[in-house]
Amino acid sequence: MNGQTNCSSMGSSWKPAAITDTADQKWYKPIISLNADQSGNRDVYKAFRFSRGLLGAYFRFLASHEYRMLRKVEHLDFTPDQVRRPSDAAPTIHYRLIEGRPVKEIAAGKGVPDNFFSQLFTDVKTLHQHGVAHMDLGNSGNILVSGRGDPAIIDFGSAIPLSWLPTPLQGWACRKDILGVLKLWHRFDSESMPLFLVHYYQSNYRKNIYTPRRFLKALRRWVTGGADKEGLSGLTTVISVFFGLLVLVSFT
Repeated sequence: MNGQTNCSSMGSSWKPAAITDTADQKWYKPIISLNADQSGNRDVYKAFRFSRGLLGAYFRFLASHEYRMLRKVEHLDFTPDQVRRPSDAAPTIHYRLIEGRPVKEIAAGKGVPDNFFSQLFTDVKTLHQHGVAHMDLGNSGNILVSGRGDPAIIDFGSAIPLSWLPTPLQGWACRKDILGVLKLWHRFDSESMPLFLVHYYQSNYRKNIYTPRRFLKALRRWVTGGADKEGLSGLTTVISVFFGLLVLVSFT
């Protein structure tokens, strides 16, 4: 999956159609587009909307953080590779497209390939051995089924280096990733799930367990009084993520 290809931006043309629909997309979400060069190699181009002022500095930090996380694991067979940034002054990152479909789509059709989740389980342990916790593996959109039927993990914007965390929190982060995998395994292919993992999942997974997303939603409801105001909710999300990252950075 990580074979080298010529992904030079010279002579390439950006596809006008984005992977994400930007028409109704919230302002603080990155725009994700495809880049195809003359040889047909395809890259992902992930860019935030703001590059100047305080918001620009914040989004450059997010792009820089995801870039560093991807660089730490790009040599693995199940992660995006050929990761680069065009400039430190721009809140963007590039990496080679993994040809695949979200596991949810595959499961809704013919079903996931044999041993898919057992391989994903092993891959996540490998990810941890290389010092990175993904922190959002319960989101089925972050798990792809490649053209060969192998698992692939994408979207490392929430990932953190385990070295950032004290030893007790390292164990918590690893368990969170494992429970995210077990959640999807139980949801999409429970018949292949070993009984001891079923018991572990049922004993440890809690629907209301803390996640950054649930924390942000709760904080947003508190700030907005339950109102669905896109501008304010987006600002709340940005501020919440900013202070959350400050807490994590304090451990370095």
